Amino acid sequence: MAQVRQTKPDRTTSAVPRKTGPKWRVPRLLRLVPAWVFWSGGGILVVVGAFVIFLYLLDWNALRGPIARYASHRIGREVRIEGDLHVRIFSSQPHVDANGIRIANPTWLGPEPAADIRRLTFEFRLLPLLFSGRWVLPLVDIEHAAVEIVREPDGRTNWHSSNGSQGWNIPPIRRFVLNDGRVSIDDRERRLTFNGTIFSQESAGARPDRAFQLLGDGTLNAKPFTADVHGGALIHVDESHPYRFAADIRAGATHVVVHGQITHPFQLGRYSATATITGRNLSDLYDLTQLALPGTPPYRVTGSLVRDGALYRFDHFSGTVGESDLHGDLSVDVSGTVPFIKGTVASRSLAFADLGPLIGSRRWIATPSKGLLPDTPLHVERLRHTNAEVDFTADSMMSRDFPLRGLSTHISLENGVLLLKPLAFDFPRGRIAGFIKIDARPPLAVTNFDARVTGARIEQFIHAGEKPLSGLLEARVVLKGEGNDVRDAALSANGAITVVVPEGRIRRSIAEWLGVDVINGLGLALSGNASDTGLRCAIAHFGAHKGFLNAQKLVFDTDPVLVSGSGNIDLRREAINLVVAGKPKSFQLMRLNVPVTVTGALSHPAIGIKPGPVVMQAGLAAALGFLFPPAALLPFVDANLARNANCTALVAEAGTERAPVKVRRR
Repeated sequence: MAQVRQTKPDRTTSAVPRKTGPKWRVPRLLRLVPAWVFWSGGGILVVVGAFVIFLYLLDWNALRGPIARYASHRIGREVRIEGDLHVRIFSSQPHVDANGIRIANPTWLGPEPAADIRRLTFEFRLLPLLFSGRWVLPLVDIEHAAVEIVREPDGRTNWHSSNGSQGWNIPPIRRFVLNDGRVSIDDRERRLTFNGTIFSQESAGARPDRAFQLLGDGTLNAKPFTADVHGGALIHVDESHPYRFAADIRAGATHVVVHGQITHPFQLGRYSATATITGRNLSDLYDLTQLALPGTPPYRVTGSLVRDGALYRFDHFSGTVGESDLHGDLSVDVSGTVPFIKGTVASRSLAFADLGPLIGSRRWIATPSKGLLPDTPLHVERLRHTNAEVDFTADSMMSRDFPLRGLSTHISLENGVLLLKPLAFDFPRGRIAGFIKIDARPPLAVTNFDARVTGARIEQFIHAGEKPLSGLLEARVVLKGEGNDVRDAALSANGAITVVVPEGRIRRSIAEWLGVDVINGLGLALSGNASDTGLRCAIAHFGAHKGFLNAQKLVFDTDPVLVSGSGNIDLRREAINLVVAGKPKSFQLMRLNVPVTVTGALSHPAIGIKPGPVVMQAGLAAALGFLFPPAALLPFVDANLARNANCTALVAEAGTERAPVKVRRR
């Protein structure tokens, strides 16, 4: 029987079909990624998911403490959130609602809060914050916010900011609503108290230019102070377009009206505006600006006010000060410890009387001093709080007493030292040039005054139609005194005053009267003779010591008469006491020995005679006439004739005194 060979079926060729299904294949690129990366990514996703679930289920009130502590650290002041805190975080525009926010004052100020906010609601855009760290606030809604601002006399403030001079840069706000906002300011350095209300409401009934308002009043340096700041609606404000605002501020007699725009909304350190300022005295602006400005009569100026961070510019301003016009450009840099003023100021026509308030002139002050010298305080303490470099020029000047043509000076103020140098007044012929320096660093300011008159003519200072006196005039004044007003500085002044007339002409009748030549003087006067005679020289030198001016040299030499004098001027009593006596150079038949006196108040001196010598002269004449009548004329005959003064030596000597003059003989 044959055997049957059994064979195993070929699995590769088996007719039985294999079960197949969809097969996932790992991409070739991912096969190169280590497995630990997948595990790490998965772990991160788990953590993120857990964090999202945590935020979703979080009771935000539990984070009030940590959030407040973080805010306290950022602003350096204790912050508390005493009410509920609600946050909706899962949105492209998260929403935050915080209640009962209190920001404490510094410990040196007391327990009252610096800010108390009943409710603060705001929304912010998430993507700009995540990708660029930039805050954009579509909504800020504040209800019942009270803010207190305090500054001590030493400059300490409860809202100190290291970047305060640059201005606040607030994040862009699309809609800002503020109900029942109140601000109180107690600035003890400026003596300012202010209580105001802030209101911002986008409503159909609101005026378009008054959707935002800050209104308030108080006192500034014991004078009424009011403020009205308002602007347009803040809804849909675009930070790429300017935001317009207006302000009306009154502080005593000072009135400031501003119409301007913030270049980039909510960047309060940059804006431009047109400002009009009126008031009784520019120096009153110190209370508002902390800038030491000069005293002036009533003024009105308008210009372009621009702020660029710590730099303020008042460009192309113009206006009137008293009877004078002013125009120019000024800038104020507040980035340093004290403001720095720089610029140029000019006047086409300057009234000399408008310079009076610089030294406390009685014309523009409410309570003038009783004497000739003003005792109005110069507020020299303000000079320690401002630095400046300013050029001032006047093309022409108006004056009833002096033939002035122009003025130019450079004003420098640095670390409490004010210097006006050069300081020059121009006459039709000649000028006054010198400097004034006030050192306000010590408790009593030290004033140095040095002025020189060169190339001037006497006749241009005489207002009479016919000039009885003419000639070249040279003078020098060098004084130094202490005091915080002109009067005190003058009463303590030391120095010298020298006046020289090297040559000139004088009406002959006046010269004869100076020599008390009765016959010649009376004859010339009655005949109307206006002829003149030579003025060989005139020298007057006064030494100053603590406000007392003593005539150390007083010589008036004419062709017919030599006049000499003595005396003093007492600035404390504002009194003058001078005596001059003329001596003829030729024989006179009738000469009275009558010295001429100038006495009385410095503002209204009286001219008289000293009767003693002439009484003796008359008595002697009477006695001789009793014995022999023709002999009565002998006492009136002066045989002791004067000689010409050595003018060359006198003029040269004047140049070596403490107040030397430079004389150009002609």
